Amino acid sequence: MSVQIVYYSRHGSTRDIAHSIAKKMDVETTSDIKELKEISGDVLIVGSAIYGEVPHVEIMHLLKDSGKRLEDKQVALFVVCLAKENKKIAGEETGGPIYLRKMEKALGKVPMASKVFGGRLITNKMGKQERKRIEAFYRKHGMPLVDVDTVSEREVDEFVQEIKVKMAFRGLI
Repeated sequence: MSVQIVYYSRHGSTRDIAHSIAKKMDVETTSDIKELKEISGDVLIVGSAIYGEVPHVEIMHLLKDSGKRLEDKQVALFVVCLAKENKKIAGEETGGPIYLRKMEKALGKVPMASKVFGGRLITNKMGKQERKRIEAFYRKHGMPLVDVDTVSEREVDEFVQEIKVKMAFRGLI
């Protein structure tokens, strides 16, 4: 049974989590969505960073699977964002569970596992335009802009364990 991980990462948090999952599961095929050539795994783990309150467009396109490449695959999903729980910003519900639901809806079936991971906001890694947008967003909502790192190896371990249990239950390992 082969496992493949596909992800989108802008600044590296999602990439780091994807590679940590790969190491803990002994997965050889880990691909940035922008470099993805084929879907080869029987189990596919798909992760996306969140920008502009949505998962990356290419990740969503993969999950919509117009070519039916995922039809017979077991799929696990994860998102990486600072808003791990639902909250209202400017009257709109946001947060990791909402982003996961968007991915699940695009997938069109219940994933074998799903997880919201915390992310990183490191302002000196941003380009000038992105930093200006982030500063404006934080100012508009009266929030202080400070560097944040909420990535947790313990949460990666829990997600990997959940996937392994589900794979074993389904006779995939």
